[in-house]
Amino acid sequence: MPSLPWDFVVLGVPVSMQAKSTSRARWKASVRAAAEAAWPADSPPLQDKLQIHVTCYHDSAPPLDVDNMLKPIQDALNGLVYVDDEQLLDCHGHLRDVNGQYEVRGMTPAQAAGFVSNGPFVHVRIESPPSPGRLP
Repeated sequence: MPSLPWDFVVLGVPVSMQAKSTSRARWKASVRAAAEAAWPADSPPLQDKLQIHVTCYHDSAPPLDVDNMLKPIQDALNGLVYVDDEQLLDCHGHLRDVNGQYEVRGMTPAQAAGFVSNGPFVHVRIESPPSPGRLP
């Protein structure tokens, strides 16, 4: 069973929920393959309530609307990382220029792999949600 937070990266530019079905299917397969490579072997999907952070590090102009980026990624993780994306209480999407200057504390190996790839990538982090009594 993986410990939370858990993360991985997908190299490349995400595909919008509004893209052609063949493009979406290829992107979801890429997300799934990257998640499978990072997911601990023989670990079942998480069953608790969760939150997801998705950050697209792009070159110059953002490739798509942040909300259109989230759903294909969430769907690709069904049955592997979590049983169903209905477990996601909070979903956070971020677009950042990969060439920006950032102060980073506690960079994960996954994030580091994305930055050294020298191209656009998507960082996905799954973690426990904040207390339900705490409003965002």
